[in-house]
Amino acid sequence: MAAPNVLAELGALHLTRPAVDAPVASIAAWYERKAVVLDHLAATGSAGAAEQADQAHRHAARLLAVA
Repeated sequence: MAAPNVLAELGALHLTRPAVDAPVASIAAWYERKAVVLDHLAATGSAGAAEQADQAHRHAARLLAVA
C-alpha cells in the first residue's frame, strides 16, 4: 500500500468539513478522519500532530457519546 499523501488528505478535509447543523454522526466521522490524517502526519515526525490526532479522536468519541 502506498503512503498516504497527507497534504492531499488535509485539503480534502478542508473541503469536506461538515456544516454546524450536520448530523452529529457526520461531524464525528469527520473528526475521526481528521485524526487518521494527523496520525499519518505524526508518523512522519511531526511533533504536534500526535497530540492533535489524540484530541480529534477524543472529540469524535465525545460527539458520538452524546448522539
